[in-house]
Amino acid sequence: MNWQKLEKLDSKNMKGNIESQGRSISLSIKNEIENLKKISEKMKRCNNFIFSGCGDKYIVPLISQYLWRQKSKKPLEVFHSKIISDYLPASIDKNSCIVFLSQSGKTVDVLNAFNVVRKRNPWIVCITNLKENEENSLLSFCRDYQKTFLVNTWTEIYPEEPLPSTATFHTSLTLLNLFVLLILEWDKAIDLQVNQIPKLVDALSRSDKVKDFAKKISLKIKKYENFYFVGDGPRYFVARKASRIMFMEGVKTNACDVEGEEFIHSLIEVVERKPNILFLLKPLEFWEKSMEIYEFIKNVWPKKLLIEIDPFEFLDVECKSIFASEEGNLLSPFLYIVPLEWISYYLALVKNVDPGEAKIVSKIRSGKNLQKIYNLKKTN
Repeated sequence: MNWQKLEKLDSKNMKGNIESQGRSISLSIKNEIENLKKISEKMKRCNNFIFSGCGDKYIVPLISQYLWRQKSKKPLEVFHSKIISDYLPASIDKNSCIVFLSQSGKTVDVLNAFNVVRKRNPWIVCITNLKENEENSLLSFCRDYQKTFLVNTWTEIYPEEPLPSTATFHTSLTLLNLFVLLILEWDKAIDLQVNQIPKLVDALSRSDKVKDFAKKISLKIKKYENFYFVGDGPRYFVARKASRIMFMEGVKTNACDVEGEEFIHSLIEVVERKPNILFLLKPLEFWEKSMEIYEFIKNVWPKKLLIEIDPFEFLDVECKSIFASEEGNLLSPFLYIVPLEWISYYLALVKNVDPGEAKIVSKIRSGKNLQKIYNLKKTN
């Protein structure tokens, strides 16, 4: 297989974006840690919290909420931004903290939600990769609303294209995690997030072994069009990103995500008919409850259709002991995302698809374009 020739399909340099993820995490921590310390100290006084975004920036807070739930007694809810603007939660008041995430800083649903919630006078924190103070963006909204704070993600490649696999997913997750951990004063988890995660993501993102594994898997599954992704706990949301963003948006194929805890109730019956390829995120042996779920699924699913994702296979043995802890379990999604990113990248190439080009998704980033697509659909 001439991979170098196939990589010419990659018009948006998604390969470079994946390879830069670890360094982008380090850059974001370096540039924003002091800012986050000041913001989190002020936000500790808030009575309740809401995290919100769209696309993979909606998946980010769904992962971070696991950290919050483990230590905080204050209520936290995670909403898609359009849900907030359409069904404004009654819990939002002047003592609430709302965190909005947007890679571009111009996501229509996020901007609409911002405009709706500001009428309740809450505190607002915006996490975005946008640096230019453009009109009708989160930066201009922050400028015009007094009770707001801006946190920037920093990517080695800037401006970053809206890709299925992006450094801003990792950097947004890093900064939101740090916001949570600083409020919780969870020192062990902060140390792992700041001092270990960037190095490990960098190692996995640039690893030839991971790329060779991904190439091998992509060739094995290139004839398939339907895929399942299963993970448990916080790793379920890695499965969700892989299916809904990486495979459906990036590879342009059919994919479905299922919680490991829900497998027996929703997916097991498929075994008796014609099951599809199943990607199973393999937990560490230290996470006993997770291992029970993993072993069950592994034993019932046809072996020829089962692909295990184990990032620790490509890392030093000591990494397992680092992640054996409670905080290691909750911060593990960073590691599981990377092999799946490379698989989606190479699978797109062998299917003759540009892995970074999402034509329809790109068009609906503004309300006007969304209306055009809707009208075109009605005409046809």
